[in-house]
Amino acid sequence: MASAGNALPRYAGLQYLGDGLVMSVAFTFHFNGVHVQVVAASPEDEAGGDALVPPCYNFPESVEGKILTEISQLSWGEFDEERNKATKRLQNQLQELLQDACLQTMQQLARTPVPDNQTLHGYIYPQTYTLQAFTDFETGRLVCRQLDGHPEIPEPHPPVSEQDLSEMGLDLATTDIPIVKASRVILVRRLQRLVWKATVDGEEMICKASSDVFCHAVRDELRTYLKIRSARAELNVPDLKGIVVSHRGVIGILLGYVPHKHPSLAVLLQMDSVAPDSIPTDENTASLRRKWAMQIEKTLRGLHDLGILWRDIKTDNVLINEDGDAVLLDFGGGNTHGWVDHDKYGTMEGEEQGLKKIMEALKVAGVEEE
Repeated sequence: MASAGNALPRYAGLQYLGDGLVMSVAFTFHFNGVHVQVVAASPEDEAGGDALVPPCYNFPESVEGKILTEISQLSWGEFDEERNKATKRLQNQLQELLQDACLQTMQQLARTPVPDNQTLHGYIYPQTYTLQAFTDFETGRLVCRQLDGHPEIPEPHPPVSEQDLSEMGLDLATTDIPIVKASRVILVRRLQRLVWKATVDGEEMICKASSDVFCHAVRDELRTYLKIRSARAELNVPDLKGIVVSHRGVIGILLGYVPHKHPSLAVLLQMDSVAPDSIPTDENTASLRRKWAMQIEKTLRGLHDLGILWRDIKTDNVLINEDGDAVLLDFGGGNTHGWVDHDKYGTMEGEEQGLKKIMEALKVAGVEEE
């Protein structure tokens, strides 16, 4: 059975292709099993914009030019949350404009829906088209054309480097960790941008694939699980089930699937607060919250003993399994605003700050086991 063919393209990320005040950008969309990269280019950009639009093109007054110039101006200086929010709003605005301008062309290029048993290899290395969006000054609207060639666009799913693998002490030829080809990983359901519930030879797992946007995530998470595995540490984290490879190298990891009733501890606590009748009374008691707090703190201390920082500490990254135990997730190095201060990220002080906020969310004090 195939998915509906009239679905809209799904936004999958963006890449800036140039430097300076005027930039070119490529937005990636997934639609019916193909990747479509939509380029908005400045003729002044050495990344290839001069080859895509003529020098006489009035980029500063174009629809895309006004937005990109504003984004570029916001990018200068120290990190600022308000400027970051303004940048995201402008990126979303440009994304919607590009999608609308190119929708008809995308539908013509990708007429066949994706089969339900798509593999990771098919997802990561699909047929790819490049479109360009530019302003028709007579109508003041963005229009679209297909490109035969395109600017140099970074690898969207870069492999973990050989140097990083060597520093981890990982030899793919001799390791006893299962090495799984991407073509064997069947994608079942998307959980996050490049995280899926998947199956390998019928066994349910979680698959995490590499991304140019978070190029360190798979590398850092693999390093974390190798440390845990080497130390034979018994921690409340998923098991490392395999390493995913393609013709490019290591592009992902497979983790044990953790059966659960709620998407995360954050959702469980939020539902209990907003709609308490939707949660059975025996699934979120004071006793359970105290147990979860103890398990979270014990696991975090165990990670610290191995020289591992959780970093992306938040209740969204805690899962309550079917046995009612707290399992820590996501060691790829992200950081969510509101949990760890920007200047404390990646430090023990930041870890303690995040842990304290989890305890506050659970409505318990610090409860490290004696």
